[in-house]
Amino acid sequence: MKLIAVLVAVAVLVGGWLIRPRTLQLDSARTGDLTLQNFIDEHYEGPGHRLAIAVIGDNSMAFAGRGANEHSRFEIGSVSKAMTGLLLADSIRRGEVKLDQEVGSLLPLGDTEAAGVTLEDLATHYSGLPRTSTNPFAATRSFVASLSAGNPYPYDVDDLLAQARSAGTGGRGQPEYSNLGGALLGQALARKAGKSYPQLLRERLLDPLQMQETTVPTSEAGAAPEGYSSGGRMEAPWIQDGYAPAGGVVSSSGDLALLLQSRLRGIGVEALAPKRDFEDGDKIGLFWITSPLRGTDHAMVWHNGGTGGYRSFVGLDLERKRAVVVLSDVAADVDDFAQELLAAP
Repeated sequence: MKLIAVLVAVAVLVGGWLIRPRTLQLDSARTGDLTLQNFIDEHYEGPGHRLAIAVIGDNSMAFAGRGANEHSRFEIGSVSKAMTGLLLADSIRRGEVKLDQEVGSLLPLGDTEAAGVTLEDLATHYSGLPRTSTNPFAATRSFVASLSAGNPYPYDVDDLLAQARSAGTGGRGQPEYSNLGGALLGQALARKAGKSYPQLLRERLLDPLQMQETTVPTSEAGAAPEGYSSGGRMEAPWIQDGYAPAGGVVSSSGDLALLLQSRLRGIGVEALAPKRDFEDGDKIGLFWITSPLRGTDHAMVWHNGGTGGYRSFVGLDLERKRAVVVLSDVAADVDDFAQELLAAP
């Protein structure tokens, strides 16, 4: 425990030195649709650097960016879970798994508490698993990485399984957001299919939609560029293996537009359908959240994401057949801006 205390103290000192305020402004280079550029001018208020947005209909797409275009790659954080939810729906259609199936039947979790949670529990954040590992060494390692602008999820699949075995599920039956649970679900689907998670994602979701700019990086060579904290600190890429299904995907606004357009056309929408109550009066399907769309009488189906240096948002208004993508390489919230874009005439 003394070692942990020393590591934390060093991380605080290093982190305090690294977190120095810098002025962040949107890149001056403009790309894409003029109307969307004007929307950015009028509505985007947060700190920024590179920004890519898309507005999608069932037969249309429009893109705009600052210092980026529809092919520029961004970390999408927990939007990865939304993709994992689509994989779960696909695995159910194939007859490989069932929603009420216990994850311990797919992964070597022994007789631990985690083994008894169902796939639906994991996909709706009802498993009771903590947000991340509560193992002291894993928690300290992640904490130190976060403070020093590093990767807090450097764990492989075996590490993830060990973390799950040691985790409790005391809050099971109530919504509690869990990266650990999201990662566990994706790895369970992959193991059932006899593939790695990147292989499963590529073969069953990305290739059928021709999403060739979307990857799960396994090294810095395939990672997105370094992003920035909201205060302007440069952040290292988050390269994930075990936790990839919960937050390790890198994508572009062009690829995510293809993903959303396929949902507007009715492909795989069973993953979006609400199954349980969620936080703040929202509903949740297979990771996809349904909420009122502010400023309208419609609902939106959405997910957002964040890493040390990125923020993302994907949302759909299924009634209007309109969807949006917002990607930023600054870790400052883009949700309000994205909702304004989704609600726009």
